[in-house]
Amino acid sequence: MKTLVAVVCALGLAVPVQAQTPDAAGRWEATFYTQDGPTPATMVLEKTGDKLAGTISSHLGDAPVEGTQKGADLSLAIAADLGNGPVTITLTGRLNGDVITGTADIGGEMQLDWGAKRAAAAGGGSKEAADKALDVTGTWGLEVTTQAGGGSPTVTLEQNGEALSGRYSGQLGEAPLTGTLKGTAITFQFPVDVQGTSYTVVYTGSVEKDTMKGTVRLGDMGEGTFTGTRRK
Repeated sequence: MKTLVAVVCALGLAVPVQAQTPDAAGRWEATFYTQDGPTPATMVLEKTGDKLAGTISSHLGDAPVEGTQKGADLSLAIAADLGNGPVTITLTGRLNGDVITGTADIGGEMQLDWGAKRAAAAGGGSKEAADKALDVTGTWGLEVTTQAGGGSPTVTLEQNGEALSGRYSGQLGEAPLTGTLKGTAITFQFPVDVQGTSYTVVYTGSVEKDTMKGTVRLGDMGEGTFTGTRRK
């Protein structure tokens, strides 16, 4: 028997070591697939044992995240304010390498799909290096599509950390704008006045180097989608 054990070990026929499940800790670029279109967010997680904790950032601001990882299965809870008071968003998902796919429960009243990709480890993978790598400063040409028609406005953006400032020029006239860039999630807004009625136009989307895309809300007058390309 001892000889048989020795032969098995020598031939590498011992019980194989189980493949290790990837760790969910790190920086993730998430997308939530809502009725209004895809909504981007950036999530940073830390792992202690099977406990997860961190923050998620989107055009709605920052919110704490807590949850667990058991094997490849994730369960996360987000205490968020969606504009109508506090609500708990429960995320369930499965981790496969650098990709997460799953469903999100919004306060027990709505469910939608979500997914995330692990952010590239540029500059050692630190949050500061990743934020610094993306800068939207410049002039952007936009293509906007709504039920009422389309347009091709131009926005000039200047970035200072996560804060954005600049100017809109297009079919709605000209106006100063403000906004934020958190990870790849961008939002900017500006006021307009149409026939004596004032409202705020809000662009929300995601950026990838010299392109962006997302949704635009024209106050209470409607909404649509947009794409953008950096001109200079």
